[in-house]
Amino acid sequence: MAQATAFNYQGYLLAARTDLQQRMSARFGDKAGPRMVELAEALSAAGRIADEAQRVERINQIMNRARYVTDPQLWQSEDYWATPAEFIALAAGDCEDYSLAKYFALRELGMPADKLRITYVRLLRQGRLENHMVLAYYPEPDAEPWVLDNLEKRFLPARERPDLTPVYSFNDDRVWKVQTGGDRELGSPQQLRKWRELLDKVRAEVKE
Repeated sequence: MAQATAFNYQGYLLAARTDLQQRMSARFGDKAGPRMVELAEALSAAGRIADEAQRVERINQIMNRARYVTDPQLWQSEDYWATPAEFIALAAGDCEDYSLAKYFALRELGMPADKLRITYVRLLRQGRLENHMVLAYYPEPDAEPWVLDNLEKRFLPARERPDLTPVYSFNDDRVWKVQTGGDRELGSPQQLRKWRELLDKVRAEVKE
């Protein structure tokens, strides 16, 4: 099991480390390294945006440049959570990968965990409900969240996304079940196997 402490986000995506570039290039081809350098430069520029909401919106735009590709197509797996480095190196992924990469980037730029929640939702699309993941940004602890979504170019408050029904959410500190009258805390994100496995993979990337 991964250690209970949160990942140290500093120097992961922004540093564009040569060793990590080389490993990603060996796995995914010659475009991987330059993509990581370009991403690091874009994140650095975003980090200089003074207004926090505009900075969050810019990160949403940067990550949404990637192509949407399903896990079976990309990873030959039904449910694979790519590390942000894998997502950037391939410039492709599914909704979990977009949301996780946005979370990691904002945390590395200094955003406190309590302003962010990786959120599972039910998406109503073309008359059907689908499982989906987005990142929610809370300007203030009790404020209405804004939604970072790979399916929607606009950065919108939750009230303008009636197609999304939140189910549960998490960040580095807690897990919540979303419900009317106030979200119910369910404990530590260390209970989430996919999150633990993701952090293990990321730690391995930066240690190798």
